[in-house]
Amino acid sequence: MSSFALIVTTSPTDNKTYTALTFAQQLLADGHSIIGIFFYQDGVLNANQYVQAPSDEVNLYQAWSTFQKQSATPLHLCITAGERRGLTDSNEVAFSHNIDDHFTISGLGELVVLTCKADKVIQL
Repeated sequence: MSSFALIVTTSPTDNKTYTALTFAQQLLADGHSIIGIFFYQDGVLNANQYVQAPSDEVNLYQAWSTFQKQSATPLHLCITAGERRGLTDSNEVAFSHNIDDHFTISGLGELVVLTCKADKVIQL
């Protein structure tokens, strides 16, 4: 089976983000491996642990965390894109941080590594 790297560039309010999540779930169900998912541009907003979805919508904030817990797939967050959108981690702000613990702070170098190691790279 193939190994994949996924790049998510859409916010949690965009329908394409739900497509990215279900695509990742289906890849694993079909026996493929995902070496990592890189959240870039507005995709970094999926890591904000304090944003809540309306009760009649899929809570993608929680869904990505659940996906990571169940699959152990690394979720990489572009730190530069995150900082531009108000995301902070515990190393930057002593009193508060809003990045979910299931995401790993990464730079574009990690994206390069993922794209080199994967058989296929899909941007959603």
